[in-house]
Amino acid sequence: MRAPQLPAATRGALLLGVAVLLGIAPFGTVACSPDPERVPPLVVLVSLDTVRADELSCYGGPEGASPVLDAFAAVATRYERCISTAPWTLPSHASMFTGLFPSEHGAHSFLPQDGYRGDNVFALHPSYETLAEALGARGYRCGAFVANSIYLRPGLGLEAGFDPWDVRRNRAEVLTGRALEWLDGVGAGERPAFLFLNYLDAHRPYRTGDPEDRARARLDELIEAVMVEGGEPGALGRDVAALHQKAVTLLDAELARLFDGLKERGLFDRAVVVVTADHGEAFGAHGVVEHSKDVYEDLVRVPLVVKESRQTEGAVRTELASAVDVPGLVAAALAGTDAASAAAVFPRLPGTHPVIAENHFSRIKDVSRFGDRFRRVRRALYDGDAKVVVGSDGSLELYELEGDPGELTDLAGSQPARAASLAQELARWMEAHRRKGEPALPADLTPSQRRDLGALGYGPSAEDGGDASKER
Repeated sequence: MRAPQLPAATRGALLLGVAVLLGIAPFGTVACSPDPERVPPLVVLVSLDTVRADELSCYGGPEGASPVLDAFAAVATRYERCISTAPWTLPSHASMFTGLFPSEHGAHSFLPQDGYRGDNVFALHPSYETLAEALGARGYRCGAFVANSIYLRPGLGLEAGFDPWDVRRNRAEVLTGRALEWLDGVGAGERPAFLFLNYLDAHRPYRTGDPEDRARARLDELIEAVMVEGGEPGALGRDVAALHQKAVTLLDAELARLFDGLKERGLFDRAVVVVTADHGEAFGAHGVVEHSKDVYEDLVRVPLVVKESRQTEGAVRTELASAVDVPGLVAAALAGTDAASAAAVFPRLPGTHPVIAENHFSRIKDVSRFGDRFRRVRRALYDGDAKVVVGSDGSLELYELEGDPGELTDLAGSQPARAASLAQELARWMEAHRRKGEPALPADLTPSQRRDLGALGYGPSAEDGGDASKER
C-alpha cells in the first residue's frame, strides 16, 4: 500500500526544519551558519605499536632519540607516567577504544587446551560502545589505517564505528600517505573527522633501515639465550635494545610527515591529537624478551601526549594515567562543541580510578614453547610509587618504582602486610568489575593472516615450517 502523502505545507515545513538543523539553505531560504567554534575539531589518535616511554627523549630516553615527538610534546600535554592496560596489542587497544580494563571488556587471550592450534584470543564484544561509534553518532566520519594485521585484524571488534578500517602491514610512510589522502577525501576541516593510525615499525622485525634479517636474527638469539637457556641478556640484550631504539627513532622521523601534512592542510592547530603506544618491549630483564608475556614496566609503561584544539603551550601532568583514559581525554577535549556529550560515555580520566595492568596467559606460541610459565594470569595494581604484582599461580611481588624503576628489588618478603593489603584491594576491584557473560570468539585466521602471524613473531615462521610473508 502506498504511504499517504502529507499536505504540501506540512512537507515544506518539515524539509525546512531538517535543512536548518543540517545547516543547508534550501532554494529561496537563508539558513543560519553554525558557530565555527561549536563544530567539533578533527581528532587524530596515533598508536605507536611496541614503543616504550623511556625510548623517547621527552621521557628521559637518549638525547636526540625523538626530536619530532619532543617538539610535539612542547606544545601539548605530556603525562609523565602512563600505564598500558596490557603488554600486547588487542587488549590495550580495546581499552583505548572503550575506556575499560581487559577484565571488563574481555578482549584478551585464554588458556587453550592441549593440541589447540587456533588463535587463543577473545574478540571485543559488540555490546561495548567504542570511541569511533560514539563520535560517529555525533557527526564524525571515522577512518582507521592500521599496520598490525594480526591483532587489529577485522573480526576482533575493534573496527566497530570505522569506515574504512584499512588493515595492511605497511611501512610508516605508506600508512601516513593513505591517511592524509583519506582526510582530503572526507573534507576534514569542513566536517568532523576521527583518524586512527597504528604504526608497526618498532614491532618485530624492527625497521631499522638495515637488512631486516639482522634484527630478527639477533632477537631470536636473545630469546634462545634468555628464555630457553635461562641466561642473562648481557651484551646481546644491549644490542637488541639498540636496534629497537634505532627503529623508534626512524619512526619518530616519519611522524614529521604526518604533522606537516596536517599543518599544510590547515588542520593541525585546531585538531585534537593524541600520541600513545599500546605496549613496550623487553630485552631480557626478568627473563622476558619481546612482549605479551608479563606486566613489568618494560612492557607496560608507555608515552601519552595529548594536544587539545588551539593548544600552543606544553604542560606536564604527574597523575598516573592509563590507556583507559584515552577516550575520556578525547571526549573532554571536545567540551564546548556539538560533540561534548561524548564525555558521558567515557567518564574515566587520569587520577579518577585505580590503574591496573593485566596479562592473561600469552600467545599460543609462548604457551606451547614455554609451558607452565605462561599458564597463569598476572595483574599489577599501582598505588603511588608502589606496585603490587599478583599471579594466579600464587606469585606476589611488591616494588617501589621511584627508587627502583627496573623492579630489581622485590619487597613482598620484607613488607608482607603491605603487599597483602594491595593484593586484596586488587582482588576486590576485580571482583566488582569482572566482565560477566559469554566471550566473543573471532573468526578463524585466513591463510595470509597465518603468514603474518609468523612474520610478527606470534606463530610459526618460515624457519619453523610456516610461511612468513615478506613485508609490504
